[in-house]
Amino acid sequence: MAVVARGSRSRCLARDHGAALRSLRAAAEQYAARGWPVLPGPVCDGLTNWHPVSFELLGGREPTVPRSEATADLRVVSGWWSAHRQAILAPVGQHFGVVRAPAHLGWRVLAAFGGGRPLGPMALSPHGAFFFVEPGLRGEHALASGAEVVPPGDLVVLPPSRVVSGVVRWRISPVDRDALGDGAEILGKLAELSRQTG
Repeated sequence: MAVVARGSRSRCLARDHGAALRSLRAAAEQYAARGWPVLPGPVCDGLTNWHPVSFELLGGREPTVPRSEATADLRVVSGWWSAHRQAILAPVGQHFGVVRAPAHLGWRVLAAFGGGRPLGPMALSPHGAFFFVEPGLRGEHALASGAEVVPPGDLVVLPPSRVVSGVVRWRISPVDRDALGDGAEILGKLAELSRQTG
């Protein structure tokens, strides 16, 4: 059974493997150059996630190496993405915080601030909007329904990783917006917009 799954997965990835791998490797190297430690995550076909060597099923934010090996060392990062189109994972806490919100609220916050400050980098995925903010944000703020402050130590998936049901993409890239966002203001706007919609 595992052999059948392996063959079908290999055929699924054969067509776009090269371009996707180059894109992921370049992105991982760019994050490392910014000083953001990264980890290789699972390979995803849009339906399931698996380890690129053992084909063991993995969670979408489950790294294929120990979390303690997160690094910004370009040599190591290049090696990780030299053969397999793995998701790019990064630990929350030291270099940035993350506020996750339902996608519809994320778009409304983007519009409310006109895409400018206090927003920093913002990613969109099938699982919501992710605001990258200054580290140290605590969860004592009033939260909009479905919003959360991602706890330090948790891993987030960075663009252009493939996840179940789609691809993670930057709406505001850290290349275009070097400064991180103001988490308290973003949380406040999320809560306000959530109240308005009931």
